[in-house]
Amino acid sequence: MYPLDTGMWGPTVRISHLRDELRTLVNLDLVAGYRGARRRALAGYALGGRLRGLDGIYVESSTFLPAETDIAFLGLAKALRIPILTYIRDAYQLFDDYGSPDSLRQRLSRNVFRPMIAALRAVSTQMAFPSAGLAHAVLGEGTDAVLLPPGAPAPVDIRRAPGANRLLFVGDARLSAQGTDRLLEAVERGRAQGANIELDVVSRSGQEPQGPHQDWLHLHRAAGEAIHALLPRTLATVIPRPRNPYNDLALPIKLFDYLSYGRPLVVTDCTEQARIVREADAGIVVGDTVEALSAGFAHLLQTGADQLDTWSGHAANAARRSAWSTRAKQIVEILTGGEA
Repeated sequence: MYPLDTGMWGPTVRISHLRDELRTLVNLDLVAGYRGARRRALAGYALGGRLRGLDGIYVESSTFLPAETDIAFLGLAKALRIPILTYIRDAYQLFDDYGSPDSLRQRLSRNVFRPMIAALRAVSTQMAFPSAGLAHAVLGEGTDAVLLPPGAPAPVDIRRAPGANRLLFVGDARLSAQGTDRLLEAVERGRAQGANIELDVVSRSGQEPQGPHQDWLHLHRAAGEAIHALLPRTLATVIPRPRNPYNDLALPIKLFDYLSYGRPLVVTDCTEQARIVREADAGIVVGDTVEALSAGFAHLLQTGADQLDTWSGHAANAARRSAWSTRAKQIVEILTGGEA
């Protein structure tokens, strides 16, 4: 339910990786785009008789309403006994502390979210979510949902340079839910206390931190190999999200990208992201306050090279276990009832 011809951003990162991996496993028909484009494509697909012979349909839903054509198409496919796995990527509409409750668009989104989920559930054979907590929030406790966490790119083997002292943050630095404001304060506090630490922020145009920039803050437009070029001076990657009911359930895609960078992670103690880092033993989990973040950075700077290397190796291993190819195989196995 997103276009895939406008560059890699947010949800299209996940979809593009899955598309590429699914193409190595099955004969894949792809319908992608915003509502108008999907209406035309789905109508043509159904009227052309192409539903016959399909072994399964995988749906990546958007945060907006599905079009009536989406529901009709999936309903027809389900009536033809084609297995349908629908993935729900987030549910921030259900949480008052996420977004602006005064926004007309936000209020509308919250009012229609539950009916949207009910409609998608009715025309799907199974529903998938990135985490168990999110599945429970949307469908209720005890629901048998498929878990499809984000995947990770293949890890890169880039050595840490002697004296590396930079934290790496990738994402929207103006969105309060990302916690960048407290990250900047924490770095400033650490430096005031004598910590030799700097910060690389990689963001899209218009998503940079606001206000005057200190000389220890380095802003970049980068993706893929351009981010890899920053890694020699990267001591650790960081996710400073404030802890709240929604962030406890969310699993950011960039967490798995970070694993592939082969660097220790410093993450706040939001439940799901903290679990991933702890289970992988791939870094440090800290509280979400400025003080806790600053203390975590100080601990990181005092950690020996052997431990840093151990965390880095564990991060890379976790990335291998969570490869996008593994996620694609899960989808095929669920839809076909067999092995990919």
